[in-house]
Amino acid sequence: MQIIPVLDLSKGLVVHAKKGDRKNYLPITSHLCSCSNPIEIINSLLSLSDFKSIYIADLDALQQQGNNIDIIESICKAFPRLEIWLDTGLSMINDYLDNLKSSVLRLILSTESVDSLSTFTTLINNNPQHQFIFSIDYISGEILGPHELLQSPEQWPADILILNLDHVGSNQGISIPSQLNQYDLFQSHNIFYGGGIRNYKDLRKLKTLGATGALVSSALHNKAISKNDLLSLSQ
Repeated sequence: MQIIPVLDLSKGLVVHAKKGDRKNYLPITSHLCSCSNPIEIINSLLSLSDFKSIYIADLDALQQQGNNIDIIESICKAFPRLEIWLDTGLSMINDYLDNLKSSVLRLILSTESVDSLSTFTTLINNNPQHQFIFSIDYISGEILGPHELLQSPEQWPADILILNLDHVGSNQGISIPSQLNQYDLFQSHNIFYGGGIRNYKDLRKLKTLGATGALVSSALHNKAISKNDLLSLSQ
């Protein structure tokens, strides 16, 4: 199973995301690194494992309060072999699609940000060369965004992220919304889960369900998931 570390960026720094309360996120405190500089944080994460991908949320772009495009470009240059999964909301999607300088950059289309099925299919159909990731975002068991997106799985890309926003950074464990046909979804797509993952036991549960991978942040920074845990999951 693939483990994908998460970086939440705000004003050029890595912050600690917790329960989707983006206005009150503070710079991250980590047992792996003494600062919140994105490059140094990534280097510290790579000391744990040879991660193939990393997920970045540009919180400023998501809130339409600026962006971190310069920081993200510097990350792509500093780690040319690291695949970057990037969530900017719709505000920056076209900027990245028009100026993709890194073949390792993959953009997220999320139910939180995409306003209609038409917008979703237009982006996918107009950019067939790009490997989009579809993120199903939910809070308190309720999936965000247009329901028509959920009713058209034939339009979805192969890689699906199930993102529990109100479990992010909360150490509350795994919870998949009942609206999703969990069995069919895990059979038909590559499923990645994020939000609330506490430890190796949670990751083993996801692996048993058939998950392709998991997004993890707090459990890495507080060392609840160890190097040996990561090695075991990769085997």
